[in-house]
Amino acid sequence: MKSEESDYPYTAKQFNALTEEQRQAVLAVAEYLTSSATEITDEGLSLALNLLRPSEGCCVPFEEIDTNVLVAVRRKFAAVYITAMELAERELKAKGFKEREHFNFCLTIEPSHEDTTHVTVVDWDKPICYLHEWSKPWHFCFESLAKLAEAVLSAKANLVNRVVELNKKEVYVVLQDGRVREVAGLPRGKEVVVVDYNIEDLKKTN
Repeated sequence: MKSEESDYPYTAKQFNALTEEQRQAVLAVAEYLTSSATEITDEGLSLALNLLRPSEGCCVPFEEIDTNVLVAVRRKFAAVYITAMELAERELKAKGFKEREHFNFCLTIEPSHEDTTHVTVVDWDKPICYLHEWSKPWHFCFESLAKLAEAVLSAKANLVNRVVELNKKEVYVVLQDGRVREVAGLPRGKEVVVVDYNIEDLKKTN
């Protein structure tokens, strides 16, 4: 006989044990899937996130398949990666990065119900791939809310780190008569160490 707690894959107890960042990630996924606010109850969470639960012998829960299983597979992956992409955009803008100038995300999903589904995030305007991940759809499921949040936040962090890496600012060191006169473009909290290997003048003075 199942216990009352095991009737639902996702529970309020799991949700309350998450950090605030993890909770927001889970709620964003649920909102993507339902287009509405989710009630923080065992039933509410489990219904909203049903597509992402483990489903033995099938790439998605049978009840989530309408007319085309590939549509359900794509929606399953999109729930995680669109959420990660939106959270990454929000964090990047808070860091001062501008959409279109520093990044312009485009999500592509190549769904398969028989083999691996590939997910990429590229740039609309530049020949850049920010993210490429893949998984068989029957493995792409989450036994707990913590696992779901981890997947979303990991993808978000990878996107943010990639954009930051690709948009590193150049630092200009202005020299005059062998001395540093100005350092332009140096990020806050960073230091510049100038090592001068030219010892010709030093020899002349000895």
